[in-house]
Amino acid sequence: MPETFRKLVAAPPWVIQVVLDFSRHLLLLGALVVVLGMLFYDLGRAFGLPYLFRGQTRKAQFAIGLSMAMLASELFYVSYLVSPDDLHQSRGRGLPLDVLNYFGALWGVLSAVVFVSLVSRFLRRTEGRPRRDSKRLLADLGTTVYTLLGAELGVVLTLGFIFGGTNSAILSRVQGLGEPFRPCIHGLEDCLSQTARTNAPREMLHEHVYAAAFFALLAVMYIVASCFRARKIPAAAGLCVLLALLGATDGFFVYWIEKWHSVLLVGVAILVLYVLGRNRYPARFTDLMDAYRHIEEEPCREGCKAAGHTHLADYEAPGLRGGGLLPRPVEEFRWTDENGQKRPLVLVCTSGGGIRASVWTAAVLRELEKQLDEPERREFPYHVRMISGASGGMVGAAYWVATLEGPTHTAGSSEYHKEETPEERTADAEGSDWLVANVAKECLSRVAAALVFSDLPARLWAWAKPSVHRELYDRGTALENAFVENMPSLGTKLSRLGSDERAGWRPSLVWSPMLVEDGKRLLISNLCLDTLLVQHGPAIGVEGLHVVYSRSGYEIGRLFPVQARETLRLATAARMSASFPFVSPAAALPTVPRRRVVDAGYWDNYGVNVACGFLDEMLRTSWLEQNVSGILLVQIRDGIERPEPAGNHFGDRIARALEGLTSPVSAVLAARESVMRFRNDEQVEAVARRFHLDKRFGESFFQQVTFEFPGDAALSWYLTPEEQQSLTDAAKTAVGEKSDALRVWWDERRGAASKAA
Repeated sequence: MPETFRKLVAAPPWVIQVVLDFSRHLLLLGALVVVLGMLFYDLGRAFGLPYLFRGQTRKAQFAIGLSMAMLASELFYVSYLVSPDDLHQSRGRGLPLDVLNYFGALWGVLSAVVFVSLVSRFLRRTEGRPRRDSKRLLADLGTTVYTLLGAELGVVLTLGFIFGGTNSAILSRVQGLGEPFRPCIHGLEDCLSQTARTNAPREMLHEHVYAAAFFALLAVMYIVASCFRARKIPAAAGLCVLLALLGATDGFFVYWIEKWHSVLLVGVAILVLYVLGRNRYPARFTDLMDAYRHIEEEPCREGCKAAGHTHLADYEAPGLRGGGLLPRPVEEFRWTDENGQKRPLVLVCTSGGGIRASVWTAAVLRELEKQLDEPERREFPYHVRMISGASGGMVGAAYWVATLEGPTHTAGSSEYHKEETPEERTADAEGSDWLVANVAKECLSRVAAALVFSDLPARLWAWAKPSVHRELYDRGTALENAFVENMPSLGTKLSRLGSDERAGWRPSLVWSPMLVEDGKRLLISNLCLDTLLVQHGPAIGVEGLHVVYSRSGYEIGRLFPVQARETLRLATAARMSASFPFVSPAAALPTVPRRRVVDAGYWDNYGVNVACGFLDEMLRTSWLEQNVSGILLVQIRDGIERPEPAGNHFGDRIARALEGLTSPVSAVLAARESVMRFRNDEQVEAVARRFHLDKRFGESFFQQVTFEFPGDAALSWYLTPEEQQSLTDAAKTAVGEKSDALRVWWDERRGAASKAA
């Protein structure tokens, strides 16, 4: 038995040799494994990636199957060309027999993997119970059938492509045209050897013609697909074609350059990056295009202001104060009701977390406005003064604010929101809330399509003809367009909400994305919040003066006053706050020096810092005492606490075994999240203590309530119907558990205001 095993290891069966040969090319194997993992094993589920390969239309699934077969064929053929000579039995005879044998072995193994994947997928248990949703099962089966049909066609096309090159007339012509390249048929090293050049066979040219023709076919497919934006071609199909092109490029370097291929490949990559880095503003915001037109290729050193540049050094210049659109001081802001009585004031802080946080925020706000109105109307939306937060949570909050209608239009009604367009009220499921359903609409396919088909061509075109006047269509722009398409009210200009905010019934939105280069915040709001961005206090030797310790951010209204007033939309502000690479790019602001904008979650993922700073400023005035009967801080948090897996499964064991390597990185990520949370809790505690100790306010004047999603759902811009339902159900439960206490506090503060009057 040991002797047989040794012989098997020394000379394995031919099929196993082929499989092992393909497996040693990690780039080729990795590309195939990633695609199969997303299709069959929910790889990247936290980011919604399996949706790109499943659940599409029948035509899209057919195209995905076809592109996957083309990907496999290209990867298999590249592996065939660079495989050892002992795996080739009929090489150089002008026949595809060897190619078909090699392909057959790999396609057979791949078919077995697909079969096992399908069986395990449809027999998989959900939460310990067998799947019994027959409609969903049939839908999955239907999309899988079309995917397999497309794959079948891809295999047939590959076979036809191979057999089409066996014609003797074509072969002789190919060999004649390829005669100049014959000395290099085995690579660059043989090309430099006189002996190898003399003995180079002519018959192997047709194999490289196959490779070049197939690469050209894939390149044409990609170029044609890049001419169509958004939904014309599924992103998954484009991704497969792009991976096939990358695999072919790697195979070219491996075969022709041989042992120097890695060095040359890295060198070419560095050269491409250097060339693409020519454009100083590769990703831009469409709503600020007028500001980009004043930016030169090189940073100006003098006269920036005269040239129309936005220079950060000029931020403190006289005449630029007041970046918001609401009046200062705060005494001019209306808050008491028509009878002059004080009203409760609500501040909402919402966390980041992609579409999961977006839907959770919208669902909680909808439940608050509904359940607080039981049994009498309390008008919760009109008591919300400010909403701050990060990433996805601010997308849902912005849509909730943008669709809010004035008190004169909603008097006597249980609905506080309106539909801007006929397409706005299009719930995906019968009986679902139209506002939440619109927030839950997927944006991932359009972002992925822009990433696959638009980003690279746009960068190349920008390098060929750099111009700050040209609008680039990249995945960031695609995300903005998806926001507006799904939630048309997000196309509203931010400044248009200012008059309603002055009137006291529409909440003020505050986005706070971070700037990459210096870690400062960029506040986007109709409010004037510059006092929150300057830290000052006493210092030794400067008695009686407030010394500025630091500036922690800028207001967009002061950086770009014209654009903030005339062109800046809610969708663009939401995109800035949700720029979490690599889903959407870190676009550069048209400033000197330039600053890239990323997700607000890097600085404060919960929005509490802005809210507490706002309250701290208000405590220094008499406005709260004269206008407000109570303050409620509502924290809407995407799930924070996650129990550590304590099981003994395969993944748990591997994770524990790697703790020596992963602990430093895990600690950094945990600290990033926990420091924000603990710092926010300290700030809330400090504000609550100040209200409690201030004799102007009662003990229950300031209260806070937290709603945290306890479940699990995708972070990216796609949710399954089950995830959407779990979010809405959890919102009803979470608000329902605290609604009685909220109504009691609300009525108490209204009663206190009446007694004071």
